[in-house]
Amino acid sequence: DVDTYVHRSGRTGRAGNKGVSVLMFSPQQARDIVRIERDLGHGFKFDLTGPPSTESALRAAAKTSSIASSLVPDETAKFFKEAAAELLEECDSPEDVVARCLAAISRRSSDVQSRSLLTGELGFATVEMTNSLGRNVGPGDVMYTVSKLSRMSRQTDDLSFDSDVGKIKANADNGSAVFDMGVEDAKKLIEFSKDVDAGGAEFKLIQELEIERGRHFGKPIRTNGRFGGNNFRGGRGQQGGRGRGRGYQGRGYQGGRGYSQNSRNYHGQNHRSDHEYRRGDNRNSSGGGYRGRYDSNGSGRQSRDNSGDSW
Repeated sequence: DVDTYVHRSGRTGRAGNKGVSVLMFSPQQARDIVRIERDLGHGFKFDLTGPPSTESALRAAAKTSSIASSLVPDETAKFFKEAAAELLEECDSPEDVVARCLAAISRRSSDVQSRSLLTGELGFATVEMTNSLGRNVGPGDVMYTVSKLSRMSRQTDDLSFDSDVGKIKANADNGSAVFDMGVEDAKKLIEFSKDVDAGGAEFKLIQELEIERGRHFGKPIRTNGRFGGNNFRGGRGQQGGRGRGRGYQGRGYQGGRGYSQNSRNYHGQNHRSDHEYRRGDNRNSSGGGYRGRYDSNGSGRQSRDNSGDSW
């Protein structure tokens, strides 16, 4: 409750001390943040920020170690001068020696591993998908477009990537969506998509997850058709024309089903298009990614050939 929060957070400034009171909350608890702000009144607002990235955490650790090293007494430091001189002789860059020492002080002696900004899982990167044509991007657009691009990437040797997608979170306020992928697959997706006109879909790696105080902040999360809301895990994308979706409510998304241009839900009937999408061609595109059928030979021409992948 509000009284408990005020009592606990007030300990930060006890006895004339200064500090920052940090309150961690889940998306489902955002409404409690709004309630505390409203009950406290006087225009009080929390400064909202997402979880720190691996890079941000390392920069903070480096700063802390730097401050700690400057506080080491001279009587203590003299015992380390001989070892310091040997390190400087072995290395051409004094900055590199100091950097490694600061890393050791911070207990960061192993390789840096990327973490998801959504779940904190190791080995994942968080990618943001937007649409340059101003269309809102939903979970279905992420699954559809990433899987389509993955298939097209198999025509290349160096940028081929899997369409495994982890947790997906849509932002109803700015129309974007963020999702998790393996680090290397995420890098290849971004590089490969630069040369593909995917209906306006654009991707980028994000280093920090911003929390926007939009009109949906603090309101109950509602389901959105078959996809079951804007926080769920996507699972493996479409493989061989049929996808597997962990986390969708009801039936999992099935590749081979059509996509309505006027609705954000997949329809049950099979929908075919006489056009095939190619790299550099976005004819008859609707929504956040590819629609209809596609051919990845790069010619950009329309085709009446019934061979290829149907969705």
